Amino acid sequence: MALSGELDIAATATLTRLFHDQLTGPGTIAVRVDLTAVTFIDSTVISTLITARNTAAAGGREFTITHAHGHGHVQRVLAVAGVLTALTTDPT
Repeated sequence: MALSGELDIAATATLTRLFHDQLTGPGTIAVRVDLTAVTFIDSTVISTLITARNTAAAGGREFTITHAHGHGHVQRVLAVAGVLTALTTDPT
């Protein structure tokens, strides 16, 4: 799935539902979230991403984000929060 725009506390409830629906769907093995078009991310969304990753792992599924480098802000925030490597599949 691809996300876009500014993601902050206003987006967390929607993202939580979206990730839950994707991760609990029949036959789901992995969920990949493309952040190419995301221009802003805050700590509440990072928490939502970590929760989704943990939910996936508990269910034997994979949850990763890709293209966090699309906008420098997103990559920097994830790196400063210490979760860039844990959440991403791409090296940058």
